[in-house]
Amino acid sequence: MVNTDDHTLVSFFRKRITCSCLDKKHKEVKSIKKMGLCNNKKCPLGGKVERSKMVYCTRCSVAYYCSRDCQEAAWSEHREECKERAETNAKFESIRDHNSV
Repeated sequence: MVNTDDHTLVSFFRKRITCSCLDKKHKEVKSIKKMGLCNNKKCPLGGKVERSKMVYCTRCSVAYYCSRDCQEAAWSEHREECKERAETNAKFESIRDHNSV
């Protein structure tokens, strides 16, 4: 949560703190657009982008990008990590499917 936006941070703590101490701050920040970080280290936008406009890797569902161009540019760096995560996801899905029968 180090690089998170105020909206996400306040919402996170507001759900976990039972007093009304964050209600006023939540009203202030709820109109702030949620921001995300592009997974491309060489992103021309500096990496920060509105989360609703981001695209993600459909293979591993972990890496998010500001655009398809950034996703393609970062593929060579993301490829190995993606492969490992996709294999791990497949193992968990296999176990889940086996247990639901």
